Amino acid sequence: MPDIYQSIYKKLEKIGVLDVRQYAVIEMPPFVPLCIDRLSDDVYALSQNPEVDGVMIADPDIEIRVDRVRKTAEPLTFQAGETKREVYTAPGKVDLKARNELSRFLDSWLSDLIEKGFIRDQ
Repeated sequence: MPDIYQSIYKKLEKIGVLDVRQYAVIEMPPFVPLCIDRLSDDVYALSQNPEVDGVMIADPDIEIRVDRVRKTAEPLTFQAGETKREVYTAPGKVDLKARNELSRFLDSWLSDLIEKGFIRDQ
């Protein structure tokens, strides 16, 4: 049985995130578009930016580090509205509670996106 980090990787692969070279948007009306940014060779940012009272807000916006050799992926940061959480709070320091909670959230959110049809280049 795959662990959650392998599950996240497979879902990122299915959506097409890992093929993004720089930036992509997946539109699936009536849902808020999914924005994909490749921040570095192994870090991506996924966000949905709904408009609230005429202002675009990141809800959620999550950075994910990918290990292509191990085929795993883990959340690094999470932001939704005013809330911001970090998994690695300082060099060598891991907030395990944040890591576990954000991993579960990310895995669930990716499942929801797939269910809604957010697949790149279908």
